[in-house]
Order: sequence, then C-alpha cells, then structure tokens
Amino acid sequence: MTIEPTSAVVRGARFVLCLVGLLCAAGCSDGDGGSGLVLSVASDVPATAAAGSTVPVSITARDASGALVAGVAIDATIALGGGTAVPARGVTDASGRASFDWTIGAVPVQNELVATADGARVAVSLDATLAVPYEPVAFGDVNAFLTAQGLAGSTEDLEFTPDGEHLLLAVPGALLSLDPAGDASIVPTTGEPLVNPLGLAFDRDGNLWIADSGANALLKMSPSGEIVKALTSDGTQDLVGPNYVAVGPDGHVFLSDPCIGELIRFDPARGVADAVLAFDLPTQGGPNGFAFDPSGKRLWLATENTGLLCGHSFVGITDPIATLFAIDVDAAGFGAVETVAADFALFGDGAAFDAEGNLYVIFDTQKDFMLEESAIWVLPAGAAQLERVASVRGRVLANLAFGTPAFGSGELYVALLAVPPFTPPSARGAERLTVGIAGLPLLP
Repeated sequence: MTIEPTSAVVRGARFVLCLVGLLCAAGCSDGDGGSGLVLSVASDVPATAAAGSTVPVSITARDASGALVAGVAIDATIALGGGTAVPARGVTDASGRASFDWTIGAVPVQNELVATADGARVAVSLDATLAVPYEPVAFGDVNAFLTAQGLAGSTEDLEFTPDGEHLLLAVPGALLSLDPAGDASIVPTTGEPLVNPLGLAFDRDGNLWIADSGANALLKMSPSGEIVKALTSDGTQDLVGPNYVAVGPDGHVFLSDPCIGELIRFDPARGVADAVLAFDLPTQGGPNGFAFDPSGKRLWLATENTGLLCGHSFVGITDPIATLFAIDVDAAGFGAVETVAADFALFGDGAAFDAEGNLYVIFDTQKDFMLEESAIWVLPAGAAQLERVASVRGRVLANLAFGTPAFGSGELYVALLAVPPFTPPSARGAERLTVGIAGLPLLP
C-alpha cells in the first residue's frame, strides 16, 4: 500500500532527487579533484533494486587525456541507505575498470555508493524497494519480568539513557531499565508517583520528561530520580491524558494531548506553556507521536482517532482519520501546518528520524472493529510516498527509538502496546528491527 501525500513541494523535491540519481547511474562524476584523474560509472545501474539484493557496479578511471588507467586504487563507500560494497577498495585492471558488488540496504529509501581515488569522485544512486514487510523480533522478555514483579498493564514508550547504556520502558507505575542483553530492572524514583507514564524524553541536562496520562501531567525526573510535576494545564484548560513528549533543539519541551486535541510547547525556564497548536478531532485526529527533522525547524506528527481512546462521541470510532503532518516551529511557536498523508489509518503513534533524514512512523488499521495491522512506515528523505517497512498482527507497535552503539546503532527499537481485547495482555515489551542506518541524534 502506497500513500500519496498532497505536497507539491515534496513531490518536486523527489523529482529532483530521482533525476540526479538517474544521471549518476548513467555515470556522472564530481570532477578530478585536481589530480587529472576522472572516475565514471561503466556499468548499467537500475533506478530501483530490491532491498538486500546485490547490484554489480563497475568504475573506470581515465587520465587527463581521456585514456583508461590501470592500477588505480578506488575506494567504494556507502553514503546513503546502509548497504555494503565489496571489496571496499578495488584496483583498476588493464581495461581501467574496477568492479564492486553493491548490496542494497534493508529499508526502501535512497541508496548511494561513492567511489573515490586520488581526489576524484563519482556517485551512483538508486531507490531500494521492499516487496514483503519485515517483522520485528523480541528484545528481552519484558512480559516475564513484569509478571514476576506483579506489574499489570502495558508498556508504551521507550528512550535510551544519555550514556547510551540502558533502554528505558514506560509501564504503569514504574520505569523499566533494559541493558544491552535485554535484562530488565526497575528504575528507583522518589517524589511524585508514576501513575501511567506514556511518553519519555531526555534533555541535555539529563532530566527525563514524562507524559503521564494517569496523573494528567507533564513530569520531570532529575538525574537522581526525583520526580516533580512540571505542567498540568495548557494555561486555559487542564491536561487530559498527555501522551507523547520530545525535547526541541532549543530546549523547549513539546507535549501532545490527544484527548484535548493539542500539541503544547513548554518553556522549562519559565515553567509555563508558551505555545499551543489545536487540532480538529473529528477530521484531523488527536496529536500523538512526533519527531523533529534534521533541520530542527520542522516537527513531523502523527494523529490518532480519539473516539475509543478518549470516549469522544463526536468522533466515529472506526473513522480512518489518522494523519501525518509536518509543522513549522520557530522561536514564536508553531507556524505552517502541512498535510503529508491523510485518512488511511485509525491510529498514528511513534515517530523517529534516522541520520539520513528518513522518517519512520507507526500507523494502525482496523477491520470489522478489530485490529487489522500495526505497521512501521518510512517516508524517505525528500520523498512523496510512505512505504511500509514492518508489519505485525496480533500485537500493537507503539513507539520507536534508534539504538545507541551499545544496542546496535543500525537497530530500530519498538515498544509494544497491549490493548485487550484487541491483543492479549502479554503482548507487551520491546522488539527490534535491523534497518542498517543510525538514528538522528535527538539533541544535536
């Protein structure tokens, strides 16, 4: 299933990227770097290739006169897509040609291979395709740990600690810490109790910001584990089930509250909400998961149907109104709002960018009042279409976090959300998926 967004600007950007890719596949070169050597692509490279497949690439080397040169060492590196090139260094033969096997990355995004030698450079690119979505695999046995501890309820959000050595999971009344082996423990806390923590995000000072839907509050946990209430109102009305939280590049804390239909910006220095963006719940859904793109000036947000989750009788409980929005953010607050993909799912949830600017976002669909599919989609950088990366049935994927080096920087971690009767109570915990691309640093 492919979703066409409405943005002509995004479509135009995609056209330019595709045109550049086709030109590079035909043998474009970035020049000789002053050495007189010129590299070019000598093989036919397709515009698209299946994720994980191998594409042969031949690179030729010519001197300033245009003559083919033997014995030139050419390095092949992967610039985009997370694939591999073998060998990493090839040497041109008597015909001036070096050959490489380019294995395409795991996810359907743009892939690029760059060949360099003596200051000369040539790049070749293509778009990866994925016919069959992946299925994430379990990370640790969180359900067994929670059962042994007598903790009921579901997991929800996940966040890596600033040192990258632990993965935190939110569960009713507590925070779990998982080590790189998947072994769990409970994080000791003091101060305000955790009721039903959902969203988690660290700031630069090591404070953990928590969206607690049970406490109807934004909480702040210090590095020592002390929890205080930071926000209970948007300034005019009380919070009702805050869901997701992230820290912006300038230190503001952003909070979504789907039940009141608002995205709220909180200023920690003044202790107040200083900007609010309202959503039309029957047509746009309530704001849920979101992430800042590499520019730090645009926030990408998924909404969800609030009819069942918030008991809103004015929202059709099966209306597929989940939408992906792109929202401009500046010092004054929220700016232009663009609809990227709309009206194809019941619930939107977590979102995360990788280091190459590809956006991963979760959407869930229903059929006959039952969960049909929970899926991770990717919007490739500059692209106009969402592509399915992973899909599960019988369990719900909630939120996303890219692994740190200790957990595998090319791994995408996913928190499960148990929603009886749609899923069994045991369908909770964490899973992971190999994408082969590192995550975008949340706090550059």
